[in-house]
Amino acid sequence: MRFMAALSAVALMAPTALVGQAEPAPDWPIAPGSRVRILSPVLGKSHATGSVVSATPDTLVFRAAGDSTLTAIYTPHIVNIAVARGTHDNKARGGFVGFLAGAMLGAVIGAAVLQPSCTNCLDFSAGAGALAFGAMGGIGGALVGAHLGRHQTDTWVPVAVPAR
Repeated sequence: MRFMAALSAVALMAPTALVGQAEPAPDWPIAPGSRVRILSPVLGKSHATGSVVSATPDTLVFRAAGDSTLTAIYTPHIVNIAVARGTHDNKARGGFVGFLAGAMLGAVIGAAVLQPSCTNCLDFSAGAGALAFGAMGGIGGALVGAHLGRHQTDTWVPVAVPAR
């Protein structure tokens, strides 16, 4: 019982920010030059990525990536906005998904290729083959998945749009 009380007390202590947690989103107005991703009917049906030229309490002036024209967007027309706060990769996720896919595929191939040598005996060759091929496929899949997830992508932090 004392252990549970001590564990509860430790759990209720104020935690510090972990390494994987993003910085808090900046308040409005967003600083000029910030890289943003905006969803607004003014810019089309999908997210537009670019930089902020200026921001006031009711208007955001935006320059889309690869475009020289400026677009003024009123805050009621902004459905969603996020600011880029660094980059991250997806090596761990890619390696995990690759491991699962490779292990399943390898196990199926191993079970199909190695058949029992006799019909009325206890032979584990199909199971052993599935295990061996599954392990090899899992390792290979993890390597391929981690390799595919190595490229850097932006970390987007949502920003609250001022009251409409």
